[in-house]
Amino acid sequence: MTTRVAPVDVIDWPSLKPHWVEAFGVGEDESPPSAGRHVWQVESDGGLAALGIDREFETWIGSSRVTTAGIAGITVPAEHRGGGHLRPLFESMLGAARDRGALLSGLYPTSTGIYRSLGYAPVADLDEIVVPTHVLAVRGDAAPVRRATTEDVPAIAATYTAWAQQHRGPLTRDGISFPDQAAAYTDETTGVTVAESTPGVVSGFAAWHRGTGYGPDAVLTVRQLVALDRASLVGLLQTLGSFASVTPTTVITDSTADTWTGLLRSDDSRVRRRYSYMVKVLDVQVLASLAPSPALRSELPFVWHDRAYVAAAAGGRLEVAPTASASRTFDDTALVQTLFGRSDSRTLRRLGHLTGDDTDDAAWDALSAGPRPAIANYY
Repeated sequence: MTTRVAPVDVIDWPSLKPHWVEAFGVGEDESPPSAGRHVWQVESDGGLAALGIDREFETWIGSSRVTTAGIAGITVPAEHRGGGHLRPLFESMLGAARDRGALLSGLYPTSTGIYRSLGYAPVADLDEIVVPTHVLAVRGDAAPVRRATTEDVPAIAATYTAWAQQHRGPLTRDGISFPDQAAAYTDETTGVTVAESTPGVVSGFAAWHRGTGYGPDAVLTVRQLVALDRASLVGLLQTLGSFASVTPTTVITDSTADTWTGLLRSDDSRVRRRYSYMVKVLDVQVLASLAPSPALRSELPFVWHDRAYVAAAAGGRLEVAPTASASRTFDDTALVQTLFGRSDSRTLRRLGHLTGDDTDDAAWDALSAGPRPAIANYY
């Protein structure tokens, strides 16, 4: 069997597009290779055996921007499934991503087991949460709200960035893969409502789609809900709740729903669909994106992929360098979930992802503490 992995040229895309439609149906990611979007194929004995798309993103890890390869879809023709074609596809695709400086890769899996075997681990969930619209009319002091205009786009983007920097995982929503800033906040929406807890300063926004009809089956869809303070959140929820008489049901897409479900007048909410977001570390230097407490001064040796390193924390910074040896060993899941603060050392040890000396567990847990993981873009 002869196998070849290669990038796809724009001129070759029309012949490959049917395989994409076979897997995902008609959708945005039918688009051919373009700036920031790289398509790769595996050929086996002259025929297509796998197809993948890698998009150029950046991820916020707190206030650090981390270059990221976003895997925007993988398809294997039915006749080639189970043939072991994903591993060489990912090796080539992610090798090229490393060459352009990517430290992370992220994806939304259709099967978590497949991608765990390739080094990805879950860090956050993007949920579609269904709530009765009337329960969104929460009580409390509310910031003034108004309908956004095109002039508000930079302020909305700044609000999103301020929110994203309070988490680990959101995309930066700028750069080569976001050529139209307005589209990142207004696509497929009827309107965007902004809140201003300080006059003239946008401190939250809700991007919503009204949908059709006004009877018992009508649904209000909230594609983004971001608030930097409680008053802004209350004002936005009250605005959404005002649709109760025409859209009895609201669906809110969010990764941190617990920030607002606790304000509702009842707990009558449910997750309609959950998208698990998985991340793979491509370069151990991504640990330097963490911002340890200035009080933490430690040299923390560890092993990853059979290579020994030391993470030196001092003065609120972290530096990673090779070292001669270490006894603390991370597997891919342990390193990802330590980076994102998803699991502590005790949990990782219990699940077999972390082995070796436990002397530094408390220091690693302190290093991993900080902004919670979250994601806001489905790609």
